[in-house]
Amino acid sequence: MKERKLKIALFHPWLKSKGGAERVVLEFLKNTIHKVEVYTWVYKKDSTFEEFENFKVNVIAPRFLEKFSNKFILRGIFTLFGLFSKIDLRKYDLFFISTSGVAEFITFRNYKEGKTYAFVHTILRDSYKDNIKWNLKYRYRNPVNKLLYLGAVLFYRILERIAWRKIDCPIFNSELSKKRAEQNGLLKDKRSYIVHPPMNLKVTKKVNKNRDNFFLYVSRFNLLKRQDVLIEAWKEFQKSSGEYKKYKLVLVGGFENEKYMSRVKDLIKKGDEIEIKLNISDKELKELYSKSLAVLFVPFLEDFGIVPFEALSFGKPLIAVEGGGYMDLIKNSPNLIKIKEKLDRELMIKEIAGGIETFIKNKNRFNYKPEQFPELAPLSFTGKIEDIFLKRSGF
Repeated sequence: MKERKLKIALFHPWLKSKGGAERVVLEFLKNTIHKVEVYTWVYKKDSTFEEFENFKVNVIAPRFLEKFSNKFILRGIFTLFGLFSKIDLRKYDLFFISTSGVAEFITFRNYKEGKTYAFVHTILRDSYKDNIKWNLKYRYRNPVNKLLYLGAVLFYRILERIAWRKIDCPIFNSELSKKRAEQNGLLKDKRSYIVHPPMNLKVTKKVNKNRDNFFLYVSRFNLLKRQDVLIEAWKEFQKSSGEYKKYKLVLVGGFENEKYMSRVKDLIKKGDEIEIKLNISDKELKELYSKSLAVLFVPFLEDFGIVPFEALSFGKPLIAVEGGGYMDLIKNSPNLIKIKEKLDRELMIKEIAGGIETFIKNKNRFNYKPEQFPELAPLSFTGKIEDIFLKRSGF
């Protein structure tokens, strides 16, 4: 029997960078057998993946809202805009929402009964208890700002629960993301699934034995990714022995927050052996992975995280923080050094510095063999999502 091709409306709030969520959406579009049209509030062709131009992308918000999409606080405007965005869902078989929080507000005016799905990269992290603690400690220190933030969280959670009533089937990217939704009271009796994000992991057959003396951290520059904490940890590490001055730290990524980027640059002094590389090509990134001595991954409670898998696919030792969504799949890797999550900044600096030193003292014990994660292949990811659509909706 020939499989029916569905017509799907896919909503992702903003296509404005080359982030993990955008990559997930793109891989689904490239590999699905179904006909998909994309809807978004913001589409910046020059700063996201150029391959989106191969698909039909409908922008359903006024152009002037683009300037608010990079502002952390002002993104709340899109919460209200969700009340007014309208998509004609009558011509589609199902509605598929890609959300990291906020995107689910599209359901206020757009719902296909029994056939509204969501791929949940995470709930809005700033409304989650662990992130609230972190924000109150590091982001909102002024008493007035703390009150405004807590009030905004309370208001957001009310709207969030209303929006989630119209998500018939949530699909999470990790156990951690599902746990956050459960603890915020969003699942109730909903049947949910976990499908790990797709990755084009081409395992290197020959590991580069001519490794340079540098550690690599690949991540978008922002407060939760903690490049500032890593820099302080690196300085702590280098202070512990004169021999460690021969090693270098390379920070790779893009940025949207100029204030944080300036802060990171100001932390780096001459002689720190730290280099920043911004918006590099995939070819250059692969070369850095190949030549690196080891890879660091230190964000605060990352929802899933692609970098750990990329590092291990290159046969690189990985120094990573426990608690992220990626840890379930890599926890038994022979190339992994786990470091504990600490809310206190100074304790976190010590943990990271200790992890780097542990690696240096044991670097000859690692096997440096590339690791494969076949369940993360783009075709496997897309196939699992399509199976859920077909089974749940009875097509």
